[in-house]
Amino acid sequence: MTNPTAGPDRPWAGEPAAGVVQTLFGEHAADLLGYARRISPEDPGQAEDLVQETFLRAWRHRERLAVHANARAWLFQVARNLAVDRHRRRAARPGESAPLPDGDSRTADLRAADGLDAVLLRADLLPALRALSAPHRETLVALHCLDRTQHETAGLLDLPLGTVKSRHHVAVRELRRALCQRGIDGH
Repeated sequence: MTNPTAGPDRPWAGEPAAGVVQTLFGEHAADLLGYARRISPEDPGQAEDLVQETFLRAWRHRERLAVHANARAWLFQVARNLAVDRHRRRAARPGESAPLPDGDSRTADLRAADGLDAVLLRADLLPALRALSAPHRETLVALHCLDRTQHETAGLLDLPLGTVKSRHHVAVRELRRALCQRGIDGH
C-alpha cells in the first residue's frame, strides 16, 4: 500500500517520524547552516547553535513534521524565529551580552536594534526578488522601492497602465510564493 502523504517533495513520508528528522538533517543541515551564518554573522558558534536548536525542535515535533507540506520551509522558519528571539532577548538584557570574539570591546547589543531584521530581510528577500523575471522585478522596485505610483511607473517604464497593474499583481504573487518556500508566510 502506498502512503498518501508521500510525494516528490516528501519521499520520506512513509518513514517513522524519527527517521524523518534524520533524513531532513542529511538533506538540509548544510543549507540551514549557511542560512544561519548569514542571519547570525557576528558569531559562527551561534549559527551552529541555531541549527542544533532547529533540529531539536524538529525532533520534538517529529510526528507533525512527518506530514508537513514543506518541511524545508518549516526548518528555515524555525531557524529564523530562533534568531529573532535571540536578538530580542539580547536587546532586552544589554548587560548580559558578551564581547565580540574578534577582541572588539563593543557588545553585540550596541549594534542597531534592527540590524538582525535587516540581515534577515536581505537573506530572504533578495534571493526571492532575483527569482522574478526582470520586467516583474523592475515594476516592484519602481512601485515599492522608488515609491512611484502606478501612473508614474507606467511613464517611467514606458508601459500601458494595465501592463503595470498586471505585472505588479503577478510579481507580488510570485514573490509571496518564493518567500513561502523560504518559510516566510507573512502572517
